[in-house]
Amino acid sequence: MSRFTARVPSVRLFCTYLRSVKSASLVSGMAPSAASRGVMLPTPAQPPLHSRGFAATAAAAAPDAGGAAASLVDRIKSDMKDAMKAKDQARLDAIRFLNAAIKQREIELREAGGAVNDEEVIKVIQKLVKQRKDSIDSYKAGGREDLVAKEQVELTLLESYLPAMLSAAEVEAVVVAVIAELNLSGPKAMGQVMKAVMARTGGRADNKTVSDLAKAKLAPK
Repeated sequence: MSRFTARVPSVRLFCTYLRSVKSASLVSGMAPSAASRGVMLPTPAQPPLHSRGFAATAAAAAPDAGGAAASLVDRIKSDMKDAMKAKDQARLDAIRFLNAAIKQREIELREAGGAVNDEEVIKVIQKLVKQRKDSIDSYKAGGREDLVAKEQVELTLLESYLPAMLSAAEVEAVVVAVIAELNLSGPKAMGQVMKAVMARTGGRADNKTVSDLAKAKLAPK
């Protein structure tokens, strides 16, 4: 009897152990997921924005639910879709040409570790505007009014994406202020004046207007 009595506690402990193992197994089968327990799982790393292309740049810069203003890239892409729906081939061709120029600039910036933004897009547009104006002058001189009309349509489209331009009087005031502040004089200071004025006007001044005014103000008297 003494041996049997001595074994009773061991049997009871073993049965208790079995019940605990079974309960643990049932509980583990119903264990909540990491998300339900508030555990933050690591997300896959995303490549840099500038390496994902023009479309990705537009998507990332798209307005949020709060109504943030769309970027120029978004606006251009939206206008392209509208031109396609309206079957406006002249407008569509002009926007596609602009889009190609922006993509080329994006490639150049990507190689230097940069990315396309509104400032860079404005520079691209200003360059194309100058090209169109030069072409219009050439075609007018050659009597090609048909080509003048085509270039004028594209010029009007391009200028619609530029910020409101300063008047000649406003540009003149900036030129005068820059020359006075930097204490510049003479034709050799032309480059410094141009650079300072263009930086201060933020793309809202026509290059030729700035150049003509700077040249006049720096001319010996």
